[in-house]
Amino acid sequence: MNRRFIIFIGCFLLFVFLLEWKIPAKFVWNPTFNHKDRQPFGCAVFDSLLQQSVPAGYRVTDKTFAQLEREHWRRPHAILVQAVDFQPTETDLRAMDRLLKAGNKVLIAASDMQRDSLSTDFGVTINGSDTFSPRWVKQSLETQSLPYDTLSWAHQAPYPDASFRVYSSMVYGEVNADSIVDYEALVTYEYPRVGDAAEDVTDVDEETAEPYTVTGTVDSSLVAHSRKLIAVKRGKGEIFFCCTPLLLTNYGILDRQTNVLLFRMLSQFRGLPIVRTEAYTPKSELNQETPLRFFLQHEALRWAVYMALAGLLLFCVFFARRRQRVVPVVKAPGNKSLEFVRLIGTLYHQRHVNRDLLQKKYGYFAESLRRQLMIDVENTEVLRENVAQIAQRTGLAEADVRMILERTHRHLTSQEELTDADLRRTIDGMDMILNNL
Repeated sequence: MNRRFIIFIGCFLLFVFLLEWKIPAKFVWNPTFNHKDRQPFGCAVFDSLLQQSVPAGYRVTDKTFAQLEREHWRRPHAILVQAVDFQPTETDLRAMDRLLKAGNKVLIAASDMQRDSLSTDFGVTINGSDTFSPRWVKQSLETQSLPYDTLSWAHQAPYPDASFRVYSSMVYGEVNADSIVDYEALVTYEYPRVGDAAEDVTDVDEETAEPYTVTGTVDSSLVAHSRKLIAVKRGKGEIFFCCTPLLLTNYGILDRQTNVLLFRMLSQFRGLPIVRTEAYTPKSELNQETPLRFFLQHEALRWAVYMALAGLLLFCVFFARRRQRVVPVVKAPGNKSLEFVRLIGTLYHQRHVNRDLLQKKYGYFAESLRRQLMIDVENTEVLRENVAQIAQRTGLAEADVRMILERTHRHLTSQEELTDADLRRTIDGMDMILNNL
C-alpha cells in the first residue's frame, strides 16, 4: 500500500511538471525595469546583453543620485534611470546637478515627469504612457494594419540619418522643452497637422484601440514634430530626457527593429562606464527584500533551507502510509442524576438544614400541582377551592388535604426550629397527594 501511494504521488508530480512545461509562457505587460524580471518589460535580458556589449563596464545598482555621488568616481560615468513616474527629491536634484557639472552624463527615460523644481531647473517635462495593450496589437493584426510609428534620428557624426519603425503604443507621448532654447532633439516623430477645413478624419486611439473622429483635413504641407529624446548640456556633463522607457527593456533589446535605435541612444555615453539605478523604478515584489531572499543569498543559510526541505520531504514519504491506532473502549455515560439527588439529600440530612430542604420539596410539589391540575397552592386566598379540587382528583378526604397544606404552610412561615420528625411527616403528606394524582 505504501509503495503504491509513493508511485502515485511520483507519477502525479511528473504529470504536473510536464503539463507546466508544455504550457506557453504567460507574459505580463507591466513595466518593472527590474534586473531579475524576464518578462517583456523587465531588464534581465537587457542587463545581460549590455554587460557583454559595453566595453567600459556596465552594472546595476539600487542607489539614488545622492548615494552615487558619494562613491567619488575617478572618471566620469553615465547614469541610466528608468521610471514610470519620475519624482526626484530636492536632495536627488542637487546631487544630480553636481554629478552633471563634474562631467557625468544622465539618461532619464520616464513616461511622466511633471515635478515643478525639475521643470524649473531644466525646463523639461515629459508626457507619455507606460501601458502597452496586446489587445490593440491583436486587433491591428486582425485588420492587417500594424500600429507602427516611424522615428527619425537626425545626422550625428559618425552616424547618418536613420528611421526606425516602432510600435506606436511604446513611443506614445513627447518631451516638452519649449521653455528652453539650448537643447538638441535627437529622436523625433513627424506627423501631419490637421488643417482648417471642416471634414472628419478617422483615427485610432493609441491607448484604448478605439476609433475616434477628428474634425479637419490632413494637410501634408504642415508637419508637427514630437520630440522623443533630447539632450541638454549641463556644466561639463550632459543630461538626456526620453519619453520611451518601454524601449529600454527586454522587449526593446530583443526586437530587431528597436535594438538598433536603443544602441544608438546608449552610444551618446561615448565610452563611459554605465550605471543603471533601480532606485526610481516601480516597486514590486521583485525588488523588495524578503526573509527567504535573504536566506538564499548566503550559502550557509541557503543549504540550511535545502536540508530542511529535504527532511520535510523524507518525513512525508516515510509517514505517508496509514497507521492503525488502538481503538479505545468507550463506556456509555451513566445516569448520575439519582445519585446526585441522594448525595444532596444526605448532605441536607446530615447538616439538619430541614427548612431549606422543605422549601425545595414544597417548590417541586407546587410546580407539579400547577402543571397537572392548574392549581396554585401558594395562593392562600382560594385555599378552600384548591382543597376541594385536590380532594376530588386524588380521592382523599378534604380534611386530610387541608391538614397537609396548612401544616406545610405553617412550617414554612414559622421561625421555630423544624425537627426531623416534623419534616418527615410534612414531606410524607405531600408525597401522598402526588402519588394519588
